[in-house]
Amino acid sequence: MAAYVATSAEAYDRSMGRWSARLAEVMLDALALPSGAAVLDAGCGTGSLSAAIAARDATARITGVDLSETFVAAAQARVPGGRFSTGDVTRLDLPDAAFDAALSLLVLQFVPDRAAALAEMARVVKPSGLVATAMWDFTGGFSFLRAFADTVAATEPDGEAFRARYWSDPVGSPGRLSALLRDAGMRDVVERDLVIRQDFTDFADWWDPWASGGQGIAGAFVATLPPDRLPRVEALARRAYLAGGPDGPRSFVAVARLATGHRRA
Repeated sequence: MAAYVATSAEAYDRSMGRWSARLAEVMLDALALPSGAAVLDAGCGTGSLSAAIAARDATARITGVDLSETFVAAAQARVPGGRFSTGDVTRLDLPDAAFDAALSLLVLQFVPDRAAALAEMARVVKPSGLVATAMWDFTGGFSFLRAFADTVAATEPDGEAFRARYWSDPVGSPGRLSALLRDAGMRDVVERDLVIRQDFTDFADWWDPWASGGQGIAGAFVATLPPDRLPRVEALARRAYLAGGPDGPRSFVAVARLATGHRRA
């Protein structure tokens, strides 16, 4: 079963991209980047973070790297003034000390060698440059997706393996990201929560992006369900969303953990 699907920018933006855009604003509020900074968006996805940077500072010099050609094309269209290319964040094809800041938003959970990714981000920033990474706190702060994960873990043969893949590896839990930054040699490491709300108009708004688009981790799971199991999973997911109430709007708190540090001079 695919761990993460990144084949349709439009479907991704309907499922998780809209929350990435909201979280990007909160992240940038916390970072307060200087005007005209050279910024690397490591794992840029469809360009939520890069677009937020460009909207705040037209003089920012933005470079984005992502594994998905589809996402890179979407990011380039979204931020025409940036420079986007396909690449591996653990082996960046970029020069040393080229950036004022290297940022990653909602990336490290899906990178097998996180230490290598942080080492590369540290390598490409200037002395005293900023390295910042944010990741959802799957264990303690991601209730809108936890409801789905708990449902399939209790009912589906491969559901527990799906839940364990992300919830037993809580890189976004307190202390984990800051430890990675310190191991990468960063100084002045600080960690904090970023909080947003995820608002859905009804069950369909919550479910359909996974069922029809198949993007991200939940979409990857739903897309590989045998046809005879899909109606049951949808019915159980509906019960989890409704939680005994009528269909309609729901608002979930979503917490990401942000860690920042600076390259030693």
